[in-house]
Amino acid sequence: MISRASLTGAVSAGIISSEQADKLVPYLTLQSENPEKIHANEYPHDPEEVRFTRGFHDIFISLGILIVFAGYCIGLGDPLTSGGNSTAYVAGGGAVIAWALAEWFTKKKKLALPSILLTGIFGAAMALIGFGLFAPPIRIFSPDATQIILSSLFALAGAALFYWRFKVPITLTVIIAGIMGLIVGLLAKATDGKIVDYLSWVSMASGLFAFACAMYFDSRDVKRETLNTDKAFWLHLLAAPLIVHSILSGVYFEDLTETYALLSIAVVLAFGAVALVIDRRAMLVAALSYLGFALAYLLELADFSASQLTAISLVLLGSFVLLLGSGWNVARRIVMRPLAGTALTTYLPPIRN
Repeated sequence: MISRASLTGAVSAGIISSEQADKLVPYLTLQSENPEKIHANEYPHDPEEVRFTRGFHDIFISLGILIVFAGYCIGLGDPLTSGGNSTAYVAGGGAVIAWALAEWFTKKKKLALPSILLTGIFGAAMALIGFGLFAPPIRIFSPDATQIILSSLFALAGAALFYWRFKVPITLTVIIAGIMGLIVGLLAKATDGKIVDYLSWVSMASGLFAFACAMYFDSRDVKRETLNTDKAFWLHLLAAPLIVHSILSGVYFEDLTETYALLSIAVVLAFGAVALVIDRRAMLVAALSYLGFALAYLLELADFSASQLTAISLVLLGSFVLLLGSGWNVARRIVMRPLAGTALTTYLPPIRN
């Protein structure tokens, strides 16, 4: 069997990409253990596979990154939370540290999980720079439209530069989030804050925009073999909660009734059907919390105790996830039958056996 060191050397020499090396490792491991069983049908490829880590080394490095920035934030906590230039300077220092670490762990070592963490830290640091740079110190916890615009612009510009340099898939989600924040800030400034009364509509529009971007990358890689699938995965994780929350949040914060609980379950099931069609379990994750609330409300009518209510709701919710996860391909085949032969299927992942 080819060793990991040989694969790493091949990546460094430019013979194969790091993504190809990631795919070769499990294949060669299985081949060495079961050479007669290496067959596509016996070891199917997960179409929603996301590159989080190649081993515990990635987790260990990620832990070190978290510890470093935890110490940085605790040590400089007072200026970081005081607002104004103090916040901007401390955040700027964090951004510089994140970039320097990315040069080694992302650009040089190609570590997936540390790269994801550094992307998030860098994006947050850039947003804080804009948040505090031109604002009075007292505004740090009560932002106005100008601060939202500035923080979004800095996050957007920083994420674009970070993506240009490091090509981390999750960075596109930060870019889209920055665009959303910029639009919300501009609307808040144009309407003198009245946009707050229409946040559910803004959330819906933002979620649909993120969903459209995710589907663009999914349509470019229907077999889920390139980094486009990673880009789409993170965008789906951004889009799903925005869409679901915009539809159901009013129900839970205003007037939850038995009818609304049943309506929530129907919405979640419809959301699940969309997830099956596009073959994205990530789309369904955001809806699970609302499904849990709806089940708990309906069970509460049966006069269960608080502990019984929690236990039964969690068991039912977990059973739903396990049942759907186990029978995902069968359920997808059923949902996809009405779409058979249509042009839409050319933009969707093929149905697996």
